[in-house]
Amino acid sequence: MALYSRSQDIPKDRKSFSEASGEGRNKHIYYIFLTLTGITAVVGLGIILQLQGWLGKKIEAIWEDEVWDAARIEEEKSNKSQNRLPESVAWMNSMLASVWPLINPDLFASLVDMLEDVMQASLPKVVRMVSIDDLGQGSESIRVLGIRWLPTGAADRSVDEEGNIQNTTNEEANDRGVPGQGEEEELKTKSKKEEELEASREKGKEKKQREEEEQAIREGMEAEQGDFVNMELAFAYRARSSGKSIKSKAKNAHLYLKFYLPGGIFVPVWVELRGIIGIMRVRLQLTPDPPFFSLCTLTFLGQPRADISCVPLSKHLPNLMDVPLISSFVQSSIDAALAEYVAPKSLTLDLKDMLVGDDFKKDTVTRGVLMVFIKEAKNFKEGDGGIGPMRGSSDSYVTCSWGKFGKTLSSTRIIEKDQYPKWHEWAYLLISPEELNADEKLRLQLWDSDKYTADDDLGRVEVDLKELMRDSRTKNNMCDREDRFRGQDPGENMPGTLTWSVGYYEKTRITEDQLVKQSEDKSIRTKEDLRKQISEVAERKLREATAHDESKEVHQQKAQDYKERENALICASPPDQEYPSGVLSIQIHNITGLEIESLQKKNMENSDEKEDKAEQSNDLPSSYCTIIFNHKKIYTTRTKPKNAKPFFNAGTEIFVRDWQTAEVMISCRDNREREDDALLGIIYLPLAKLFERRSQVMDMYPLVGGIGFGRVRVSLVFRSIELKLPPNLLGWDYGTLELRSPVKPKRDFPRDLLHHRIKLRSNLAKVRMYPHEDLWRPRQDNESLFLACRKRYAMPLIIELRKSSIGPDSTPAFAVFWLREIPDEEEKTITMQVWQGGKENLKCATTCADYKGLEDREQPLGEIEVTMKFWRGLSGYHKRYAEKSNNVDMKNVMEVLDTINDEIHDSDDDDEYFDSDPDSSIDDSDHSKVNGNHDKKTSEKLATHTNQSDSDCDDNNSTSAGSKNPIRKVKYLKDQIVRGHNDSDDGERGILGMARDYKDHHKQLHRKHRGLMQWKAARTSGWALGKVRRGRRKMVEVFEHTEKDRGVETEV
Repeated sequence: MALYSRSQDIPKDRKSFSEASGEGRNKHIYYIFLTLTGITAVVGLGIILQLQGWLGKKIEAIWEDEVWDAARIEEEKSNKSQNRLPESVAWMNSMLASVWPLINPDLFASLVDMLEDVMQASLPKVVRMVSIDDLGQGSESIRVLGIRWLPTGAADRSVDEEGNIQNTTNEEANDRGVPGQGEEEELKTKSKKEEELEASREKGKEKKQREEEEQAIREGMEAEQGDFVNMELAFAYRARSSGKSIKSKAKNAHLYLKFYLPGGIFVPVWVELRGIIGIMRVRLQLTPDPPFFSLCTLTFLGQPRADISCVPLSKHLPNLMDVPLISSFVQSSIDAALAEYVAPKSLTLDLKDMLVGDDFKKDTVTRGVLMVFIKEAKNFKEGDGGIGPMRGSSDSYVTCSWGKFGKTLSSTRIIEKDQYPKWHEWAYLLISPEELNADEKLRLQLWDSDKYTADDDLGRVEVDLKELMRDSRTKNNMCDREDRFRGQDPGENMPGTLTWSVGYYEKTRITEDQLVKQSEDKSIRTKEDLRKQISEVAERKLREATAHDESKEVHQQKAQDYKERENALICASPPDQEYPSGVLSIQIHNITGLEIESLQKKNMENSDEKEDKAEQSNDLPSSYCTIIFNHKKIYTTRTKPKNAKPFFNAGTEIFVRDWQTAEVMISCRDNREREDDALLGIIYLPLAKLFERRSQVMDMYPLVGGIGFGRVRVSLVFRSIELKLPPNLLGWDYGTLELRSPVKPKRDFPRDLLHHRIKLRSNLAKVRMYPHEDLWRPRQDNESLFLACRKRYAMPLIIELRKSSIGPDSTPAFAVFWLREIPDEEEKTITMQVWQGGKENLKCATTCADYKGLEDREQPLGEIEVTMKFWRGLSGYHKRYAEKSNNVDMKNVMEVLDTINDEIHDSDDDDEYFDSDPDSSIDDSDHSKVNGNHDKKTSEKLATHTNQSDSDCDDNNSTSAGSKNPIRKVKYLKDQIVRGHNDSDDGERGILGMARDYKDHHKQLHRKHRGLMQWKAARTSGWALGKVRRGRRKMVEVFEHTEKDRGVETEV
């Protein structure tokens, strides 16, 4: 029975187990079903909400279209009605509707440029760049909803706390002003009555601060003073309902965008402006001369409301009416662009120049130049504190900047481990209305340079800018000062003083010599002729004036006309040679017909299919321009993606020491992904040739020497300042120092030092001379040795007398000469004092100016004579530094110089640009002929060429033969095999001949993407190799002090 009952229980357990597993399986299925149902419900709800939002927007758009269409029909009916209409803006809207389709879309190029820059600055990381390929205003015009006239005198009157317009005083009654002189006139004199009035108003700190802010606002508006028409208008635009085709959408205002993704993929997007509405205030300055309007100031009262619609045009993307990501990005960019002109910000346009067609500068924005000479600092705080017996020290340098702006404008060299540094360096700061309106202060700041951490602030000196401009001691003069350092907090004193000099130099007025040479008006040859003509014209213009004080109106009109006429005459005459220093303004407007030369045969096929293929090709360059001044890169524009007619309208202003020797180069490059930016072409502009007849030039210049074609429109204007620098301060920062052989010891020179070799070095290179018959000469019997130099006004020539010994060689004596003491390209024989050697002595002498020995009353050991000449500009001796340097800018500048010397200076008019001594041919003496021949040979030797390696390559080849480095051995063997050149009269070319041809021209071929570099893989490999080299250099720079250069200015 027991066995039977046990057998009966087994099936019962199995049954319960199967039932339990079935219930678990059902629960699992149930949970999956609930999850899927929930996901389906959420997705369905999302789709419903999206459809609801889309339908709501669609219905709202249709409703707004119907409302606007009804308003248009009603207005058309009222215009056609015979009944007398009340005064309205309907006539203006009718005129706009007729003129609007006829407006050239190129007039909106500046708007496209600004909008493109705003988009480029806020791109997501996935998108490389964005371009606006087309902007059209459509056939539907903007509408004026209403105009409200504002009080005419309100433009130049202040407002009290309750918002009421205050009455002006007698002195302020006339609101006419001379553009460009307001600040300086107010800085020059203040009447006693004004001072008493200001003193009476200053009853409290808050009131004083408010008056200072009002004064700053008035000074900021000086360029906009005059007789004004002020109005407030409401405007609106609404697109007509369009179909799905692009042709129908093109009737409305639109943008054609391209978003460029990595890998060369781009997404074209059509942006349609559905509508915009806003309120704007307009102020027009009246002038007696046509077109009777001068300056126009626009500002929005609140953010205008804009509505857009985006449609992708790619075949691989859905053609939706409103793409969320793209639409929101474009919408935010348009809103950001409009916000730039919302009150209190504004946009000022010179309607007179725009309507006449003058979109170039006739004067510099800069009002004057501040010249700063930083001498020395002493008794200041130690940057690195001492530990125990070890004394603290500082690696100090001084920066120049504006107190509020803060950005470093100039910096001295770093003098390491010295508490009494002597820099003796100059800085030149341009002063514009922005600094004056902001009440800026000149700030000189002392820093301690650290290798691994942020630099330490050791103190600062601040001086009010306007005080420097109006003080008789600093106006057009240098004034010596010694100021105590201050801390970051107000009233905080820091230990130490700074010894320096400062002077403000304003722009020169027109001279009698310029009046004689000007080509604007032959009847004006003296200042008296100019005053007489201006007086007669101004009185004739205002003979019908009905102002309450006509004499003041005439006086202000004369001053304004004199300023404008003077600027025009200065532009029409060459710069004054008595004042070679000044301010140069460079403006790059646009490029036309920009394209890349097709090298591959497959790209040349069917080239005649379309006339405008160059403007529609996908291989258009993404161009940007750089400005190179005196062989130094100073400015870079923004990149304009895939555009055959890029519009830049960008530029900069720079201080020029001597316009007669200065050179400007403009290079245009193609911004490429995973390649070095290709050189499209260059422009070479020597200022002496450019400003031979005029101080202002605007012209179209062709791009030469690169892989592209095109013409660049560039304008330049130069204005001299009241500064006459000595000849030694008119030179360039970059150059090559020529050292003539032999170096001679003077009488009483120690005999034991005559047997030592000498090492001559700059901050970039070094050479050696060896003793021979009590003189020092090069071992190869060269007439001259050359040293590459940079930052010439902050570096010395160092001559070390080296003594051979077991272990490291020693320096028993040395001599130092600072290159700021010699002018450019003038041979000078310099007597240099030789001092006692030693590590500390040499460091102190080579970093601090005016070295007189470390010990008290230390006397020099003797003197040596060195004949030298400083050749301005980069040369072949800089190539090694350019290749090894982490600075890509130097390498690009060298490439531009190679192009100029290969493409321009090798042409027939070579002497026009490269004659370093034009008067040498006039002198008949044998000595002058010898020097002239020597200078010409030296000039040709220093000129860089594309296929030329660094100029001291002979020394390298001699050491490469015995080198243990296998790479150097291979290079040496290769050079030995293909050494020599092919016969120019023999046309046969074997393998060796072809190799020699390629060796002679390979760099020039590579620059134009020919030879090996015609293949993208080779260009990508070169780019990757360059990145590896720069990365290796960065690792080395981690353990060095980094220079505090201002860097290259970019378009803001």
